Amino acid sequence: PVARHGKLTCGAEQLITYKKGPEGIKYSAPPVLTCQMALGLARLEVLMQEEARRVFGKRVKSVHQMGTYSCREIAAYPGWVSEHSYANAIDLDTFTLEGGKVIAVSKHFSKSLEVPSSKEADFLRAISRRPYDENVFSSVLTPFFNQAHWNHFHIDQSHFRNDGTRLRE
Repeated sequence: PVARHGKLTCGAEQLITYKKGPEGIKYSAPPVLTCQMALGLARLEVLMQEEARRVFGKRVKSVHQMGTYSCREIAAYPGWVSEHSYANAIDLDTFTLEGGKVIAVSKHFSKSLEVPSSKEADFLRAISRRPYDENVFSSVLTPFFNQAHWNHFHIDQSHFRNDGTRLRE
């Protein structure tokens, strides 16, 4: 569906509701995504479980997502349409492990250039960098990218690459 909101044109030819991926992670609300994003999210689940087992010896049980499909501009770039407008992005802010431990980007992400000093920071750094480095997503934005991403990871399948997982000089 394509919708016009003022000057913005939004929509995608085919959308799906992502109810359950290969690792059985539950989302706070089932994400509405393009097929390409859903395939990326399925791969991200595998990476998340690998990193959760490596760092904590536990699995990720659930993820809180802050939004997927929303017709809007990029906040920092008026006139530019967000990948969210095409169901081509998702924002993730907290990850809950088996046993109930919650890892929040706003609380545990470390902007240090050094090796993260906590298990939570190590996990967040790994699950943000691996999907970019392994070409699962073309853009991954974290608190390293800008202040607008202080509390979440933005991941998308834009037509350009944007590494927001490392401090820019």
